[in-house]
Amino acid sequence: MSTLLSWNCRGVRNKVQDLKALLNFSQHVCVALQETFLKSNLNFNLRGANCVRKDVDSVTTPSGGVCILTSNSYPSSPLPLRTPLQAVAVQVHIRTLVTVCCIYLPHDVISLDDLNALVDQLPAPFLLIGYFNGHSTLWSSDCTNSRGRQIEQFISDNCLCLLNENEKTYFHEPTRTFHSLGLAICSPSLLPMLNFRVGGDLYNSDHFPLVVSYADSACVTQRPQRYLFQRADWAAFRQLAVITETMVVSNNIDEAIKTVTDQIISAADVAIPKSSSHPRKFRKPWWNDACREAYQNQRRLWGIFRRYPTLENHIAFKKARATARRIRCRSQRESWMTYISSITSATSSAQLWQKVKAANGIYKEFSFSVIRTGTTLYSLPIEVANIIGQGFAKESSADSYSPTFLVTKRRTEQIPLNFKTRKLLPYNCVFRMYELRKALSEVKDTSPGPHGI
Repeated sequence: MSTLLSWNCRGVRNKVQDLKALLNFSQHVCVALQETFLKSNLNFNLRGANCVRKDVDSVTTPSGGVCILTSNSYPSSPLPLRTPLQAVAVQVHIRTLVTVCCIYLPHDVISLDDLNALVDQLPAPFLLIGYFNGHSTLWSSDCTNSRGRQIEQFISDNCLCLLNENEKTYFHEPTRTFHSLGLAICSPSLLPMLNFRVGGDLYNSDHFPLVVSYADSACVTQRPQRYLFQRADWAAFRQLAVITETMVVSNNIDEAIKTVTDQIISAADVAIPKSSSHPRKFRKPWWNDACREAYQNQRRLWGIFRRYPTLENHIAFKKARATARRIRCRSQRESWMTYISSITSATSSAQLWQKVKAANGIYKEFSFSVIRTGTTLYSLPIEVANIIGQGFAKESSADSYSPTFLVTKRRTEQIPLNFKTRKLLPYNCVFRMYELRKALSEVKDTSPGPHGI
């Protein structure tokens, strides 16, 4: 199920592993982060995601900051905002084009006019999600403060809908109490289609993640499958992929090609396994049984504390959390030492640079963009592909040629071509089997075509 996540991480650079663990539990469209504590001169990227952020540079220590990480499996585009608030927005195609805005409101005084001006810049339908730092009985707080009344007025003035129900989103550790400070607000047209829930784990923060998902899974995207040739049963493939002379004896060359192709593909489907169509998850090569047991014990004690928030249960949970963190750090350190020791004098330069890039997080990425032509936005992948194709066709057509070249082109095209020759030119030679095998040995299987090859 495609989800939109929001999480006040209280510093994203030291919570990267927790963020990856959070994203591995669901097929996320985007994740909105608050209090990222990032400086503007530092880069922050996450594999498989496009990053849009707004930092708050402080003289002493970083504070505040918001960020939206959008999965590159969904067409998206940043939306520029003119606001003094800590807010960023993107437009992402889920089922239709939806605007997602991440906001963080600190304890400072916030102007209601700034909130109204922010909403005026968000194309509908939109989802406004983040940390609002206000209490109100409207979202299950015990009381209503001035910030809560301000947000209530903001929702009422703009005819918006609140997705929150009766779940707490924040844990105040000194008093061992739970509160509702994270909110999800949307356009009225999105309300019937969205579900809202609060995650059950803090992921080493003091805020629970907010999870917004569509009521059905019609918008879930899948990765294209490809054949895993390293796991193929080639003996079975040879028995099944039998090409007979009767298959190619046809007056129509297209029918003969289709018959042969179908025979090969059907044999491959039986003898060669395919990759998963599910989205790629973040790998954790350092994760082992000790990490799993420590994490499960931490979750168990957290569940006990949530039901019975006593001092003894809180101390037991904090001890389990510290133990799990220590075991993870030790496992990561040992995994890194093993990884470094794999680089020896026998390692080729290509493998060496591959390991160096992997260690530094350097990788090739792609993303689908939302395309604007005139006043029209195109976000559906097939529409984006058609617009790009039309652009290539226009650039390759005669309309882009100069008048001088067109005159030469028309004059040259009137000369008939003579394909008859007595010379044995290479393109007239018989195509040999060794040429086919040589061509196949030089290609890679990383960009599968329509048949998964």
